[in-house]
Amino acid sequence: MGGTGWYRKHFTLDKSDAGKTAILRFDGVYMEAEVWVNGKLAGNHVYGYTPFWFDITSLLNEPGKDNVIAVKVSNTGRNSRCIRDRVFTGMCTSP
Repeated sequence: MGGTGWYRKHFTLDKSDAGKTAILRFDGVYMEAEVWVNGKLAGNHVYGYTPFWFDITSLLNEPGKDNVIAVKVSNTGRNSRCIRDRVFTGMCTSP
């Protein structure tokens, strides 16, 4: 069976980062991802095995202030990748 998990990362931009573009890139998140930056939705992605990215520049706080990225990952129901008690995604368990 699936479930929901949250991942969070706090960080502070350096003054040398002012005026730069900030891209948040994921190689893949299984299965449905919601990405939040400082409490604002950056975007969603629903395909677990594909890379995706968001331009989060406008969502970041000024240099020296705390930023937080939160990622909600949902994998509801049975996972078709759980075959013969083998774990392929790291998100499924055998019955």
